[in-house]
Formats: sequence, structure tokens, C-alpha cells
Amino acid sequence: MSGKDAIELKARYYLDHFNELIGFVVSHYDHALEDSHRSFLGDFQRLSLDAQCLYIRLVTRKGSTFYREYLKYDEISDLDLTLDELRTARFTRDPDDRDFLELLALQKRPDLDSLIRDIAEDAASVPLRLSSARKKELVEYVFENFSFEECFPFQARYGYLVQDRQDEVEYLLYLYFGKTRFGLTSFALRDLGVVKTAGFRRDFKARFDSREAALASYHYDKMARKLKTAPDAEILILGEESAQWPTSDDPDAMLLQSRTVHTLGRRLERMNEIELALSVYGLTDQFPSTERVARLLVSLDRRKEAESLLSQMIDNPSCDEELIFAEDFFARKFEKQRVGRLTQLLRDARVIGLDETGRDYPEATAAGKLAEEGWEAWHTENTIWQQLFGLTFWDLLFDPENAALHNEFEWRPSGLDSGVFFERNRERIEERLSLFDFPDKAVLFLREVWNNHRDTPNGILPWYEDVFELLCRFVSLAPSGSLSPILRELASDYRANRSGFPDLLLIKGSEIRFVEVKAEGDQIRRNQLLQLERLRNAGFTVEVIRAIWTVDPEQEYVVVDIETTGGGSQWNRITEIGAVKMKGNRIVDEWSSLVNPERRIPKNIVHLTGITDEMVSNAPTFREIADEFRSFVGNAVFAAHRAAFDYGFIRAEYQRLEQDFRCPTLCTVVAARRHLPGMSSYGLANLCRELEITLESHHRALCDARATAEILQKINHRRMEKEKSFSGEKL
Repeated sequence: MSGKDAIELKARYYLDHFNELIGFVVSHYDHALEDSHRSFLGDFQRLSLDAQCLYIRLVTRKGSTFYREYLKYDEISDLDLTLDELRTARFTRDPDDRDFLELLALQKRPDLDSLIRDIAEDAASVPLRLSSARKKELVEYVFENFSFEECFPFQARYGYLVQDRQDEVEYLLYLYFGKTRFGLTSFALRDLGVVKTAGFRRDFKARFDSREAALASYHYDKMARKLKTAPDAEILILGEESAQWPTSDDPDAMLLQSRTVHTLGRRLERMNEIELALSVYGLTDQFPSTERVARLLVSLDRRKEAESLLSQMIDNPSCDEELIFAEDFFARKFEKQRVGRLTQLLRDARVIGLDETGRDYPEATAAGKLAEEGWEAWHTENTIWQQLFGLTFWDLLFDPENAALHNEFEWRPSGLDSGVFFERNRERIEERLSLFDFPDKAVLFLREVWNNHRDTPNGILPWYEDVFELLCRFVSLAPSGSLSPILRELASDYRANRSGFPDLLLIKGSEIRFVEVKAEGDQIRRNQLLQLERLRNAGFTVEVIRAIWTVDPEQEYVVVDIETTGGGSQWNRITEIGAVKMKGNRIVDEWSSLVNPERRIPKNIVHLTGITDEMVSNAPTFREIADEFRSFVGNAVFAAHRAAFDYGFIRAEYQRLEQDFRCPTLCTVVAARRHLPGMSSYGLANLCRELEITLESHHRALCDARATAEILQKINHRRMEKEKSFSGEKL
């Protein structure tokens, strides 16, 4: 957008947005408001213009506790007078022990360090290394060991204020957005033209039919947000209070409750509060909390209780994934089955060898291999099913008469995750699914929907034309009656069933099949097993193949090691690169260079590597050696010890030059763990010692690259031995 076309927000735009929001809430959610909310709205309207503006400024800022001195806004004519008005009207208050944690979070790290030293009787007794502990650790230590009054005596509180009536305003925001983490920024982005809104809808339905459902949903959404950052001490309190949390028979509220209960239970498990975790999980009968209960009961040797629970889960599962878990876990724990279904499925999969130049793209590499055998192989995974679902039920999802959209910023109808969408549209869904009894008519229908609504923004299907053309072929070739069961499951619980589909769709003539590709180290997840079994039961041919990366004696590797100014590629730079080229499992070339990082090298790094500022002062910058290094790597496999570190730094340097750098990677740490088991550790120095490899100048790039190349030689020798045990069968 050019400067002359730039959109400017008018003065006090945020107040206009808040008034727009509360107008919408009052007109759509009057039935969900309590007296406290009505009182808040009335009191707010009686505030002066400046007081309204300042309060909304507080609402739009992060947190609820603020430094007074930071509240400076040009449109507020008299800040002190306005603050007095807000305090008198109970829209702000002085901080108290409820705000202890947030006040601590406002402090700078050195201030927390000083606070602990001042209050602790003996700083040496503090179980933290104060000079190096992270701020989060300091905050948690103070919160758990000192009182609010000790840390913030009365006179120290004057510099702060707290936004009051926060619960009321958050509830209003929640009614509008359906999430507590959303704020008024969406309105500003809309006015600036940055965010598109649901232009196909003008009238919106209320999200909640009852006050009970709204309040329960709000409570669980708020708890879920709190659980992400709450310290252990607060988690314990929440665990004890959870038995008094609200309940509701509203499906969406029950879903939120189930997720929140599971999150709280997992936090308690990590704190080793097992009995309290079991009590919390008992607040819901939904998966995955039931899984955690079964596992904990077995670990506590309460086997009769576990067996009874698993039997109930098998007889009356809350979802298909729970059934898979319960059957598998019961067989292993009570019928002495040695391996689970997921492991056995992977063991039974046929093996194919793939060129390791494609190790970063196993699905595409497998597709190329299968194409050699006459298959058209498409990497469709979840996308083709999401597109089929969205097009099949477009009118039920998005037409104004049917769509359960609740404001102009929503793109995905509600009720898809809780079963409400399916129950509300059950008859029309079944009628629509009958269309697939006649594939030609189904394709015509899908094309009509595509042509009428193509590129309409939505939260369900991507408008990929190549996928759509493939989708039409797929619908024409799908076995009779195979599509409806899968679409029915998507309609009943979209969130649970929208992922886990096999990687590849294969077509050969009129034959189709699905293939899940698992490379070395990959595991089959439970939701993938669920979709594989659904597809097989629906009539599709489904297969899992296990890919092993074969060693080509003529494959080139470039083994790289770098030294840097620090650990993160965002803020640090490379000081040295060493690279060793291998072919035929022999070293054939080397390349190295010091690199001027254009910044000082920290003393601890100098001590580690021996590379000083003087050594790199006249060295080339990365820009000056970028082309030479790229040429040396060529089309080789990029290998390194902890490859994510070296490759990540190299890519970051090229990105700063607005260049891309991509090549297949091999991590010798991962490969050594798999092919050279039994080492005491897999750090470079220890591997060299145990494998009797010379490491003369550790933490100098070329020396480390040479040592890593020798490790790779031993790994590849072991890999070639293992390859002889595989048949290399093709599909």
C-alpha cells in the first residue's frame, strides 16, 4: 500500500472498538449476563471520556498490574485526575497479595536477585545460583518462599496500580471472541485492512444458549490459560480447588472441561502429586484423562482397578482412540503381549531402500521410488480429506442460514469438535453422503461448489487447484461406499479426526491405495493407526512401508563443523568453518576458513575455542566466503555432529544475505545412537575416545570436522552391514 493510500486509525479508536463490542454482546448475549456484568457496563458508561479511554488502554495492555509512571497517553489530559476517578469507581485498585506473582514478573532480574539477598537470612542457603538463575526461577523461588508483605511493604506499592473488574471485562471479551486470549487488536487490524472478516455473513448467532454454559466455558478457558504459566505452588492450589469447578451439560463446555482437567492432571504428575492428579482426572470420563488414570493405576500396582477401568473403556469407549489405547494396553499389561499394536504394525511393514539424498523429504522420496513402479504417487496426507469435507458440507458449514459463526472474525463454525454440528445436521449429512453412491454426480456437485465459492476465506479447506483435480479423480475411483464412513467421522468430531491420514495416495489405472511412509526412527502415532484402520474398514487398500536410507558408495558427504560467538543463530555469528568432503567412504577434500563475525567474541567462547578477536579481525566475512562454501558443498549430503546446530547457523547466515541454502542433512549424533549403540555418551570427544579416533584440537572447526568424518565412516560401514539383512522389497 502506498503512503497516500495508508489507512490511519482515528483518535480514541480503541474506545470505539470496545463500544462496538459491548453493543454486540448486549444484543446477542443479554441472557448470559449476570448482575455484576450489567453493573460494570452501567458504571463504565458513567465514566468521563478520559477515564473510559484510560481503562480500555489498561484492558488492551498485557497483564493487569502496571507501573504508574508508564501510563502516559497524549489523549488523556490529566492523568492523576483520571486515575483518581477510576480508583473511586472501582476500575483500578492498589495491589495486594492477589497480585503477588504478577508484581514479581514486572521486576527486572537484578532486582529479584537483590530482593532475595536482602530478605534471605543467609544467601548461601538459597538453593539457587543467584548469579546465573533464570528470571522465571527467581520469580518462582520468591513466590514460594517469601510473603507479599516482605517483598512489597506498604510504601513500595505506591508505584503500581491494578486494573480492577478484570473478570467482568474478560467475560465480555470471551462472549464475543470465544477465547480469553483475544483482545481488541482484531478490530484495529480489520480497520487497517490487515485482517479480512467473514464478508459472507452479516447476522451472527449467540455462541451460548444459556448463562450456565457461558460461565462454565469461560471458567475452563481461563483456567487453561492460567495453567500454561502458573508456578507449582499455584498448581497445587488449583488441584485442591478443582472439585468445586463448575459443570455443564453443554457439549462445548464439557469439551473445554475435559481438556483443562487433562492439562492440570499432567502438571500435577510432573510434580509427583499422583494421588491429586488421579482425583483431578476423575472429574471427567473423557479420553485422554482416562488413559492417564489407567497408566497411573498400573504404575501404583492397583491392577484390579486398572483392569476394571480398561474393561469399561473397551465396552463403552468415549472415542475410537480410547478404544485403541484400552485394547492395546490391556493386552500388554494383562495378557502378557510383548509389543503393542503400533510397534507390531511397524515391524510388519515392508521395507524399501531410499537414496539418502532425500532423507529430509522421505514422503517425496518414497513417491519418486513408487513412480518408478508405475504408480502416480501424491503426497496428500490430510489435505485431500479436509478439502473433500469442506466442499461436501459447504452449505451446512458456511451458508448464512446454517453456519454457526458468532462474529465477523471467525472462519470456522463452532460445534465441529463437540458433536453439535453432527447432531444439528444429522439428517442433511446423511442425505449428502448418499450422493457418493453415484460418483459422477458427486464429482459434478463438488465442481459446482468449487466454482461458486472458490477462494472464499474459511477455516476448513485450502483452495489448491491441483489437489481439487486429484480429488475429483479420487472420488471417481474410490471403492463403493468407502467415502461416507470417513466423512461421517469428520462431521462427528472434526478436531479429533482431521489428521493422521496416510502420507501418499497412489493411483495406477483404476486402482488406488494409501501408503504411510515411516523413515528410520519414526513411530506410528495412535491417530495414524486409527485412520489406517478406518480406511481399511471402509474398503481402501492401505499399507505402511518402512524406509531405510541406503548407502551409495559414490555418495558425496560434506562433514561440517563450525565455531560461533554463542549458542543461538539469531543473535550470534560464525567464527570458523571446517568442512571435509567424503566419497566412497574416503576423505577426498578439505576446506576451512576463519570468519569475521563483525562483533566481539565473548571471553568464555575464547577460552573454549581459542579463537580470539585478533585472529578474526582480518578474516573474511561470511558474505565474502558464502559462494566458495556453497560451491564446496555442491549436491552433497550435509553431515555434522548435532547437525541442527551447524546447519541452522549456516542457513541463518545465508538468510541474512537474502539467499536460500538447502541440502539433505545427516546428524552423526542421531546416526551413532542408532548404529553404534552402547556408548557411554555421544558427545564428540567421548565418541572419539571410545572409537579410538584422534581429536587433536577439539573446538577448532577443521579438527572436529575430520573427527566427525571418521565417525561417519564407521557409521556407514555399520549401515552397509545392516542393509544386507533387508530384502529391499518393493510394493
